[in-house]
Amino acid sequence: MSYQMKSKRAVLAGAALSICLAGAPFAYAESQSEYSGELNDAWLDGKVETAFALNRHLNPFRIDTEVENGTVYLDGTVESDVDRDLAGQIAKSVDGVNKVENRLQVAETKESDMERTTNELFQNISDATTTAVVKSKLLANGNTKGLQINVDTEDDVVTLTGTVESDEVRDLAGKLAQNTENVKSVENRLEVM
Repeated sequence: MSYQMKSKRAVLAGAALSICLAGAPFAYAESQSEYSGELNDAWLDGKVETAFALNRHLNPFRIDTEVENGTVYLDGTVESDVDRDLAGQIAKSVDGVNKVENRLQVAETKESDMERTTNELFQNISDATTTAVVKSKLLANGNTKGLQINVDTEDDVVTLTGTVESDEVRDLAGKLAQNTENVKSVENRLEVM
């Protein structure tokens, strides 16, 4: 539908809704046979959009409604399948709606992006903390000479690289890392000189 046609419908729906809300003598008849065509569709469009605006679970700015011959077409995005079904049921419950074509798409929300970013940040902080604790243990132990051992942590997996003097020192460094809180596993890549 063209922008001009949609604008006309929006103006008609707004005018009809304003008249109704203002308490003017003009009232919407229960039998909608008095209104037909574009005026009826515009009236229904306004009622559906108002129902969405009054619902605290839906964002009416993300839902585009269009009405043709009593059929409501819903386009846009919602945050979940539940919101998609809710929008369809709300539109269907509006008096005068014959049918609802629910074409709403479930979109990933900014909140999910935010949650994922927050989780990644916490994991990075956890990994950095684990690296620091393992490095401190290696430095504090006189047998491991921690300055020659590199420690990296990713997703709670510690990787040790560098050189050590013996197999015993290599094993000791691995055990020190493994016995650190939050360490899932250790990849001991230390080489014996």
